[in-house]
Amino acid sequence: MSRRMRIAALAAVVVLGPTGTAAAQAAPAGETVVTVSGERPVPLVSPDGGTLYVVAVESDGSVSVKAVDVRTGATRGRVGLGALEWGVNAALSADGSRLYVADGQRLVVVDTAGRAVLATVVLPDQPRPARWSAGPALGLAVGADGGTVYVSQRGPIHYKQKPGPGRMLTFDTARRVFTGSVPLPSSGAGAPVVRPGGRDLYIGTSSGIQHWRTAGPTLVGTVAGTVSAAEFDLAFSPDGTRLFAVDGGSSGRGDLIDPVTDTVSRHVTLAPEGSTVNTARAGADGSRFYAVKDNAPNKAQILSVDAATGETVPEESTTVAEEQLSGLAVGPDALVAGGSNGGYQARLHVILLP
Repeated sequence: MSRRMRIAALAAVVVLGPTGTAAAQAAPAGETVVTVSGERPVPLVSPDGGTLYVVAVESDGSVSVKAVDVRTGATRGRVGLGALEWGVNAALSADGSRLYVADGQRLVVVDTAGRAVLATVVLPDQPRPARWSAGPALGLAVGADGGTVYVSQRGPIHYKQKPGPGRMLTFDTARRVFTGSVPLPSSGAGAPVVRPGGRDLYIGTSSGIQHWRTAGPTLVGTVAGTVSAAEFDLAFSPDGTRLFAVDGGSSGRGDLIDPVTDTVSRHVTLAPEGSTVNTARAGADGSRFYAVKDNAPNKAQILSVDAATGETVPEESTTVAEEQLSGLAVGPDALVAGGSNGGYQARLHVILLP
């Protein structure tokens, strides 16, 4: 069965509830809603488009990963990861064999084929003043060869005090140990992104977008002239020729960046001033980027952005029946958006791409 046929098959099935029983739910044409237990779902799509992995918070305060079969919509496995510490950040290896979840002070390694936790590794202690707490993990990325995971971490925190500088950690996936730490210029940071090819890494911080060599990692420099110093959300085109940066604030703006020269190709306006736009993603064929605009109005919107011009494509942008989306994944033939509005019923909106 082809990738598109698998996605189309999902669009034809009924919604499955957390117990696997059928639960009727209407959805717009071209969209299917799959329901699983939990809240704040973070979806990821396997490289072949056949499986959805959903990381969500359960009613007992624990975190779990569910594997959902795209062809049938059925949950084929569940892995418990332990109690929620702070907030879920997740990434798949390029071959789909490993799922990494960073939450608070831990990194969990999941074998996707065996549906099992291989390791739960505590982040190295963070230097900080007495009575200050270590900052939580903020995001992660898997290196191109799968050998290294890069984890961004907020700076140390203390009540009514400005957080200290953050850092980026490196994790050896073969030995399952943290091997290094490099300081970041500010307390806030987003998820790092690895440029296709694996030699370079970028991370949005509240002091600008930094360019690092993955070897080390070693700082190369900071991209000048961006629309904001808070560009937390980044995505590379599949060929690595364009970097899409979304303002982490509420300007509704972003940038297209040339990673060869580390210069801004053009500023882009994605939504009106005051709009919250986040969660940058790249389409599989490189012609589109995607981003989430929350509460538009009272419904989230997935914006389709022309990768060459930075212009939004209104006819391809999609409104989703959620006030906010907790995650967005792009598969070979579909977008998968995760949301929940209470009741520990996580909803996956599977939207066919044109």
